[in-house]
Amino acid sequence: MKAVFSKIIISASLLFTFPLVAEPWIDTSDIYLKANIRLLADSGHFTTPVTTYPLMWTDISRDLKNIDVRSLSSIEQNAFAYVKHQLKLAKQDKIVLRAGASSEGSKFTSFGDKNRYQHSVQIHSSYMNDRFAVNVSPGYAWTADGEHDYITDGSYVAAYLGNWIVSFGRQDRWFGPMWDSSLSLTNNARPMQALALTRKSAEPVTIPWTEWSIPWTVTTFMGQMDDERVVENTLLWGFRFNFKPFNNLEVGVTRLAQWGGKGHSKSLSTFWDVLIGRTNCGINGVVCDDENANPANQQAGFDMRYSLNLFDTPLGVYGNYFAEDGDASSGGLVTKAQIQVGFDAQLSFFDTPTTAFFEYSDSMADCGARDGIGDCFYEHAEYETGMRYKGRTISHLYDNDADTFVFGTISQLSNYFKVTNKLRYLDLNYDKSDKAPDNPIIGNPLTSVHQKVWMISSNVEHSYQNWRYSIGGDLSQTKTVDDNTKENEINIYFNVEYIL
Repeated sequence: MKAVFSKIIISASLLFTFPLVAEPWIDTSDIYLKANIRLLADSGHFTTPVTTYPLMWTDISRDLKNIDVRSLSSIEQNAFAYVKHQLKLAKQDKIVLRAGASSEGSKFTSFGDKNRYQHSVQIHSSYMNDRFAVNVSPGYAWTADGEHDYITDGSYVAAYLGNWIVSFGRQDRWFGPMWDSSLSLTNNARPMQALALTRKSAEPVTIPWTEWSIPWTVTTFMGQMDDERVVENTLLWGFRFNFKPFNNLEVGVTRLAQWGGKGHSKSLSTFWDVLIGRTNCGINGVVCDDENANPANQQAGFDMRYSLNLFDTPLGVYGNYFAEDGDASSGGLVTKAQIQVGFDAQLSFFDTPTTAFFEYSDSMADCGARDGIGDCFYEHAEYETGMRYKGRTISHLYDNDADTFVFGTISQLSNYFKVTNKLRYLDLNYDKSDKAPDNPIIGNPLTSVHQKVWMISSNVEHSYQNWRYSIGGDLSQTKTVDDNTKENEINIYFNVEYIL
């Protein structure tokens, strides 16, 4: 314990040794900022793709300067003011102290949630100039199962190379247009250390012999899964290509691949096979046996979001088509794909800007081994811990074999008060099977049995001068289908931030 707090003290002392300016990107911690950016994008005022996080400030800042505030509706003016204010805060010299506590601890973490741990304290500070950006975030966290650890979530060092940023650190990521969860990549699990390359500005490419310009961006990373798992130190490669062929249509292409790790090849030739999708046993000449194991666990898919304006109300429809793996020999890019669909609307209730959304997802992939049994999505025969890190899925909050319905609202009552509400119906592990029910590092980490969950969640955030408070809670009823038992749970949490 003393060694841990010594690390925090040393890290904190470093924060005061250089001037503090800003960060080059927007992280996944502020769902209200996301909602306001989405509103201005749907209204045609932001041309940059906005469904990949971290999201670069470069294009957001540029587009803000080009907006004629007088032409905006009242709800758009509120959004403009909020985003501009957050950009102003991002440019200020500051150190942020954060602390949080909850009664039970959360089972999953969504966009904007700040209670990943049961209790935590953390210091956050960043420095940026024309060539480099650094963020130092030492802290300490306690989990609901009694574990405690020194954390550096959100820390990174980055360098600018023309229109590219090279970074290394532990950053939360979110791929896709969803609000509550995404089948591809979310901030549900703790961020792992990764080396990343990201386009700084989504400067458009112009189609030859036309005036058609398409803004686009791309990010890729290589992370190390350094937790307890079957294949130690598994490498995770991620890729996201995001573009807007039209101002009201945004498209994203995502790939994830686990490869390398203890006892597995980390050669460039193996990674080349990962890149071209040549990693399925028995396909394209790939032979897998005891001496030559399956070289990778791959996932891939795409998402789309289309926005429109109906009766002066900005609306959006979106979906995610994400697959467990691909098979180029079958003529398709992805196989065993699952779907996720959603709808949102930007409303104003009594002059209160509100984003309302509804999302449905199904993560049950029948891989053909047993009829009606999943245990496939986010799983793998060789990389048996699957697409999970430190006990949580890195992607869909509700893991595999889940049917989920989520309705939510994101409201800004004033400049100082904001409220988020969610109603969830979760049919978890509905195939009534788990890959390894008695092994904590293999199989579904949420439940090894079939459960049906109703959950109501609410969060209230208040800002006052240099303070930001948030208090919220989850009220849930869980029914275990096999024995027809019911359990009611209440989780109350409180978070506070102070800007020095």
